[in-house]
Amino acid sequence: MTMVIGEDGLPFLSSEEFSKLSASEIDALRREYSVVRVHPMRVSVLRSSDVQKLISDPRLIQLPGAQYCAVLGIAPGRCQSFLTRFMLMANGPEHQRLRAAFARTFAHPVMRGKRENVRAVADRIVADLPRGEDFDFLDLCASRLPAEMIAEVLGLPVSQSRWFAEKVYSLSRCLMVPYDVSSHDEIEAAAETLYQFVDEALEARRKEPQDDLLSMLATDESARALDAETLNYQVMGLILAGSDTTRSGFNVTVGLLLGNREIWDEVNANRDLIPQAIEEALRVAPPVGSTPRFAPQPVELPDATVPANQVVGLSTLSAMRDDEQLVDPENFDLHRKDAVRPNMVFGGGAHRCLGEMLARIEMEEGLAALMDAAPDIQLVEAPRLLGNAGIRRSTPLIARIP
Repeated sequence: MTMVIGEDGLPFLSSEEFSKLSASEIDALRREYSVVRVHPMRVSVLRSSDVQKLISDPRLIQLPGAQYCAVLGIAPGRCQSFLTRFMLMANGPEHQRLRAAFARTFAHPVMRGKRENVRAVADRIVADLPRGEDFDFLDLCASRLPAEMIAEVLGLPVSQSRWFAEKVYSLSRCLMVPYDVSSHDEIEAAAETLYQFVDEALEARRKEPQDDLLSMLATDESARALDAETLNYQVMGLILAGSDTTRSGFNVTVGLLLGNREIWDEVNANRDLIPQAIEEALRVAPPVGSTPRFAPQPVELPDATVPANQVVGLSTLSAMRDDEQLVDPENFDLHRKDAVRPNMVFGGGAHRCLGEMLARIEMEEGLAALMDAAPDIQLVEAPRLLGNAGIRRSTPLIARIP
């Protein structure tokens, strides 16, 4: 690891080097430095106390889509347009306007009311899993559950969920840091395909409305209605957000539990522990390694100053392993009392994940369904999360149900 101190007093490590660091190497880096520069315009904040403060600090804003694309080198096209127009990359009144169109649908009480629906979907998926042979749990279960549920929430055909999920997994690579320029054509093609898919679905609802969210959005004539192109990008984003990170989170959660049979058995015997098991899994192996923000003005931290006009990566991966905050943070502790609440993997402030409650219910009911129908499921090959910033991708979990 090559480390130099820049003129701004911050240690510098290239984004390519930083992205290859293991969790233990990040731990060592965090103990020595609170902030590391990884690019002339980007810094990474590592310590839990700083990340907790900044994740909802009004001095920082969500990194605007145009600047995100400029810093990461995303060329003009449908992907860039999506990132520029999606609510995730907006701030202030514009962010509030875009989010308001969906806030009621994804409100926590509404999502809690869908728990039985989620369980029915989970039961069906688990029943379809092969018996007596090795299989890819990521592909056959962890991917299906969130994709089928977001299809149900929006009003898209569940039969198409596997198809659009594959496009989402390609598009989501635009949110991985650093951006893989060599995959740009694949990402751009996925963005264009999804845009056309959503556009056709919304246009069909305008002609023949149905009893679903897409019809409500497509035929909205109120003051909060979104124009057609803006609405397309928001629905694209919801499909992405509703399909991608939950699949990785659920996949790794099951992998961690199966990797320690005593914990699996304890949770299986006491289902009240399921939420805590998921909470701890998301801490140990967060599917989102960092949350991006932008600092329009200098931000003073106890041990460093973040200069103005910087992209600030709030490293949830590092912060949730900080031994200044937690005891034995590298260990999966089902009864941990010292973890940060609320879980930073869902972001914070005005941009905290809109679909957090749905994601939690999907993982809870998915795990319960798996324990009910396949309590003796066996781990053949554990999954790994790739990368340490932005959205992280999971390798397959290979399992066997006797």
